[in-house]
Amino acid sequence: ALLSVSDPSSVGTGHLVNGTFVLPEPLQARARNAANTGTAYNNVGSSASPLNLLTWSAPISNDRGTLEFSQLVKANDPLRSGTYSKTLTFTLSTTNP
Repeated sequence: ALLSVSDPSSVGTGHLVNGTFVLPEPLQARARNAANTGTAYNNVGSSASPLNLLTWSAPISNDRGTLEFSQLVKANDPLRSGTYSKTLTFTLSTTNP
């Protein structure tokens, strides 16, 4: 099985947005579980190129996972008042054995 995340938006794909304003640095994500504790942050991709977060090679039950997000804001990045957000799509896909 594979857990992935993508940004289906055509506006500021992979970036947090505030109205029409897009943060210059990409939104990053990672997922961790007992088998994957050292996972690094990576850029959230588009629907055509999702970010793979976790994989499982065999059936498993009650696997606890943690999703984490990171947003870099540099000292000279312009910021707007208001809320930055992004709707993401998480997909858990499997194949028949």
